[in-house]
Amino acid sequence: MDRVERDLVVVHVVFGLVAVAVLLAPGAMAQGWRIAALVVVYHLASVAGSVRHDDGRWLRAWWFAAVLSVFQVIPDAVLAEGLGTLVFPPDGFPDIGPVTGFMAGLWTIPIVLIVMAADTADRRRGTRAGWLTAVVVAALVFASAEAVLPPLGIWEPVGVTTIGHVAWYVVPPELLLGAAAWWGLQVTRVRPPWVVVPVAAGVSLLYTGALAASWLLIERGLLGG
Repeated sequence: MDRVERDLVVVHVVFGLVAVAVLLAPGAMAQGWRIAALVVVYHLASVAGSVRHDDGRWLRAWWFAAVLSVFQVIPDAVLAEGLGTLVFPPDGFPDIGPVTGFMAGLWTIPIVLIVMAADTADRRRGTRAGWLTAVVVAALVFASAEAVLPPLGIWEPVGVTTIGHVAWYVVPPELLLGAAAWWGLQVTRVRPPWVVVPVAAGVSLLYTGALAASWLLIERGLLGG
């Protein structure tokens, strides 16, 4: 494990512990503002941690993930208002349309974990390992988020098949998102920072289409004709 990987692990472990303490602590602050504050802390910690290193891997991963996270408001809004399969309960934080505002930054966290894990595997074991890691880590990270975050009142799947709190139809698109995010980082990492914007937009739109298709196939029964 090199310095970048070690610092990345330390930041995420510490952030995870802080997040648990903040979200479970009693107090008058609304849950939405707590999560928004944690999102800001995460972004600041990621930038501070990444600028310590010369190779820029972490910084470029954070930048791609942060831009992608903003565009992820689109699929969230499609699910919430278009398909009606997702609800964001009132949490005290301002909304972006039907989506709670902090979601524009929250997606950064899983995307950074996915693409950095894939990058590490790619550097050490080759291209196939990178792609496989992107999909496997996406499965682990997104399944954990789908299981843990709805009980905290961040979002709630409605009118769809669930296992625990995990909506089954979102699983295939989220695996695709992991692979697409890894592809996006690869094609933008040595290009000017602005190139991330159209690539991230394309990845988010791909994910939006995959969600709609998966909903039609799995929830509307088109697989069975």
